[in-house]
Amino acid sequence: MPKVDFEWVRAQMQEAKVRIGTGKAVLKLLETWNDIPVSDKAAKDAVEIFSNLALTRTIVQDKDDDVWIEARPGALSVGDIVKVRHDAYEGEPGVIHNGRKGKITGIRYGDIVIRTVDDKVPFIDGAHHSPHKLLKKV
Repeated sequence: MPKVDFEWVRAQMQEAKVRIGTGKAVLKLLETWNDIPVSDKAAKDAVEIFSNLALTRTIVQDKDDDVWIEARPGALSVGDIVKVRHDAYEGEPGVIHNGRKGKITGIRYGDIVIRTVDDKVPFIDGAHHSPHKLLKKV
């Protein structure tokens, strides 16, 4: 990877009116990035993985051949197997819920209530999710 051109970076952030706190964080990350010898391919992979993990999105791919479709309100039933989208939540809720698989145990006021079936910790029973944050197993 070519070295970071910090003058260009600062000009880009100034023109885009990036907030000061955000800009400082970006510059700190780029300082570290500048010191890492990495190929173009590895750089793209590293940025994608870092971005997902920093935003508490899951990166683990399913090991089975299951097919998942967008869950839609009205098209879900008790007993269906669903998965929380990899980017459904941010922060601590994302760490707990993103990517988890569960069985629908109820539908309450539009929320989908699930019980996890993926043998991961913590076991969750009774979590409420919007159907827009779920994928349905076909």
